[in-house]
Amino acid sequence: MSSHDSYDTVGAILDIHEMVCGLILKAVDDVPESRMTEQPGTLANHPAWTLSHLNAYAGVLLSLLDDPSVPTADAEMARFGYGTTPVSDLAAYATKRELLRQFKERNERLAVVVAERHADYFPRPAPEKFRPYSPTIGHIAITLLVTHPPDHLGQLRHWRRAAGIAEQS
Repeated sequence: MSSHDSYDTVGAILDIHEMVCGLILKAVDDVPESRMTEQPGTLANHPAWTLSHLNAYAGVLLSLLDDPSVPTADAEMARFGYGTTPVSDLAAYATKRELLRQFKERNERLAVVVAERHADYFPRPAPEKFRPYSPTIGHIAITLLVTHPPDHLGQLRHWRRAAGIAEQS
C-alpha cells in the first residue's frame, strides 16, 4: 500500500487499485508462457486476453486524462475491448513478459496521472459513447480503477482452477 493520507478519497482508490493490480500480477506470475492462451472447459477469458484487455482499458483511461503515453489505445480497444473474443492462438498476443511489463507500466502511470489530474478531469462529462453508463470521466475512472480489475482477477482465479494450476499461498 502507498502512503496516501487516509482521508484522501482518490488516494484510497489508488491504494485499492494498486493492491488489486498486485494480486493480478501474482495470479499470472507462475502461468507458463505456453499456457497463457489456454481455454479450459468453457472458459474463454485466458490470461493473455485478460492482460491485453486490462492494458487496453488502462490506455483508454490515460487517453481520457489527456496523457499521451498510449497512442495505440483505440487500436487496442478494437482488438481487446468489450465484446471482443479471446482466441487460443498464442501469436495473437504479445509475450507474457511484454503483457506484464505493459500492465505494470500503465498502472503505475495511471496512479501518477490520476493523482495529478483527478480534480480537473473527474467532473468533466464523459465522451458521448460512455454517457449511457458513466456521465463523467470520474465515473469511468472509478469503474476502471476499482471495479473492472477485480472482476478480471476473479476470472483469472477461476481460470487457474480450471487449468489445474494450484492457488498460490
